[in-house]
Amino acid sequence: MTASDWYETICKSCEEPPVYFRGQKLPGFPSETVQVNTTGQAGRDSLSEAAMFHEDCIETFRELGNPLTPEKMLLDFGAGWGRITRFFLRELPPENLHGIDIIEDYVNICRETFESPNFTLCDPWPPTRLADESFTYVTGYSVFSHLSEKACHTWMQEFYRILKPGGIVAVTTRGRSFLDYCESLRGSSSKYQQALATMFDSFDDARARYDAGEFLHSNSHGVTGVAAMNSTFYGESFIPEAYARTAYAPQFTLEKFLLDPSRHIHPVMFFRKAN
Repeated sequence: MTASDWYETICKSCEEPPVYFRGQKLPGFPSETVQVNTTGQAGRDSLSEAAMFHEDCIETFRELGNPLTPEKMLLDFGAGWGRITRFFLRELPPENLHGIDIIEDYVNICRETFESPNFTLCDPWPPTRLADESFTYVTGYSVFSHLSEKACHTWMQEFYRILKPGGIVAVTTRGRSFLDYCESLRGSSSKYQQALATMFDSFDDARARYDAGEFLHSNSHGVTGVAAMNSTFYGESFIPEAYARTAYAPQFTLEKFLLDPSRHIHPVMFFRKAN
């Protein structure tokens, strides 16, 4: 099944459920309100981003000599309601797909819609109860784009523990162009957009720091989360390629920093665990 066919199959499972794939019912979806509150979009618009990330992962895992095959195990970090996780059902059986999140409601949604106990609640800081060297892949879409520098480091150490030797981490972060976008929002009537526009005192300084390879994080009012996603670890984060190449060594090697402006809003970083 091609990537395009698979995307249409997933969309149909949202629009005309139930849909079966290889004799198994594909997961259902939460309400449009839940989808919009977590991704800013719903239905096809939300799923198109997930499809692209899935395709990038499949192609890059293969390029790195560790193709995704049915016997391998994948953990979706910050799984939310399973937007990303469900795409990997083309390659993996449900029992080999796991997800963790700090929001209990999302974990419950995944348990119900995937009809699987493999989704578990975790704390904002590791460790988890996941077994040592039990996964081949860890994915995280729109998670490292929000975690503080300390939180990113701490979770990478946890990924090192739970990944098999040679395992791969695929995570997204905010890109440099997002700084320009946020600065352009000044004067917006939206409270969130205005918060983005004022999260740094100087965007010129932020760009200079980014270009110098510095991790950028803002937890200013309006860009941090609420409840479980609080300002102690959550905000807006920008990880430059130069930083990613050295920050998590020697446990991990940055194998690819993927950013195609014609396809991606945010970079995808692929790290390989040292053998």
